[in-house]
Amino acid sequence: MYKKLKLFILLSAVSIVGCSTSNNAVAKPESPHPTPVEYSKKLEILDRLENHDSTLSRMTEILAIEWHHLFTQKNEEDLWNTYFYLTWNLRPDEKERVKSELSTTHKELATYLDMQKQGILPAKEVSIKNIMAERNPNNDGYLVKASYLLTLKDGTTKEVRVELNADDYMETFNPRFNTIATGENLPEPKNEQERLRREFILRALDYNVIKKMTYDEILEMIDMKSVDTK
Repeated sequence: MYKKLKLFILLSAVSIVGCSTSNNAVAKPESPHPTPVEYSKKLEILDRLENHDSTLSRMTEILAIEWHHLFTQKNEEDLWNTYFYLTWNLRPDEKERVKSELSTTHKELATYLDMQKQGILPAKEVSIKNIMAERNPNNDGYLVKASYLLTLKDGTTKEVRVELNADDYMETFNPRFNTIATGENLPEPKNEQERLRREFILRALDYNVIKKMTYDEILEMIDMKSVDTK
């Protein structure tokens, strides 16, 4: 669903499709002069399917659909791993950075870890009371506020509030989230074909796009064709 997961999800899709077709495909000798890839059809598919969401909609979605999972993790390790996943910090070095910034950037997680040590978490049930947003004081993004009602193990309830800023630009988004762009290390294009290839890679590596594709569209994306098994 997010930038740091894009490459992993697309490669997973490639692996799945490759396995499903390998038994039926006939090996072809490699051409000494490969035919240039036609990116026009691939980009047409992306034009139809890709998201045009804003940082506000992305942050609202995170708080509405994902954040509440932090309150129901059964132990500290699961809580850490859930937070890493939600904030797109998946590599070992990224995880270590989160741990080193626990008292500054990731104060919410520090609070939840304390609640778990005190036996308050995990909650038996979590419901979302409300979510609202307003322009932040600097007018460079939105402050998204969410309230969660936790039903604890002893039957009592506790309200937890979360306020996360969503910058207007996805590249910065929020310091809790690792938004280094996938493809940042791609070489600068030297010609039109390389430019189209770069555009395709940066636009295609999105789980929310891939999951909308048909089987044939996935095959088109990875330069495979449907195999007639009749």
